[in-house]
Amino acid sequence: MEESGGEAKTNPFETTPFPETPSVFETNTIPAPQTITLSGSVSEFQTPNYGTTDAPGGRKMQWKQFFFGLVIPYAVVFLLFVIMVTAEEAGDPWKYDEKTLTVNETGYFTHDFQQSTAVEMQWCSGYAISPDAFFSMNCSSEYSGPQDKFIVDERVQNPTGAESYVKIGEYTPSNSTLWFQPTNSSIETIEVRVEFYDSSKDFDFVFEILSVGSCFLPFIYIGAVIFAFVKQKRSLAYGLLSALGLWIAFVSLFIASLVMFAF
Repeated sequence: MEESGGEAKTNPFETTPFPETPSVFETNTIPAPQTITLSGSVSEFQTPNYGTTDAPGGRKMQWKQFFFGLVIPYAVVFLLFVIMVTAEEAGDPWKYDEKTLTVNETGYFTHDFQQSTAVEMQWCSGYAISPDAFFSMNCSSEYSGPQDKFIVDERVQNPTGAESYVKIGEYTPSNSTLWFQPTNSSIETIEVRVEFYDSSKDFDFVFEILSVGSCFLPFIYIGAVIFAFVKQKRSLAYGLLSALGLWIAFVSLFIASLVMFAF
């Protein structure tokens, strides 16, 4: 067909072509991955940190643990000393008593020591206060009768020079009363000394336990130091070791002072 008038004529029998449909056998083109560029800076490239830990820093001194370890050995020794002194004062079974007796209207010397039946007399002695009157007495270990009465004997000087003992009285445990009558009726005042034993205040077992416990103190100390190191309590261990060093220093200083003053 020819063009007329400079205008192009379209063919009515021509159809508009449909857009091409991509085939199922064709694949889309995947853009190429970007190239990873490594820079020279180390800080910009970090790798994951798997299974690693930071190096532990130096541990600081725990001063509370240190001073506790420094003080506790001396506190234990001081506590044992206080217990021993307290037990000795409160549990002393021995009681010493001294009385001045005056003769009564019947010529007897008597005194009630007001002791319980659990308290036993151990010994007694007496002498006349008047310098010109001779008198000496003591309590013998013999008992008379079923009531266990303590016998009081007077030492008598015979004209021949030999001495003998005469029974002049007794001590009765049931009423804790001492009574006697000297052979010399002119004696008016006598000084009597008596010692009692109270079994209820005998705390010897306490001293035995403390003595045995004191023998184990060095082993307990060594065990405490080892335990502190095992439990990573180095400040406590250093305090315990410092206590031993301080004790050695005190003992050495004391010995040195004795040597210096001795010479």
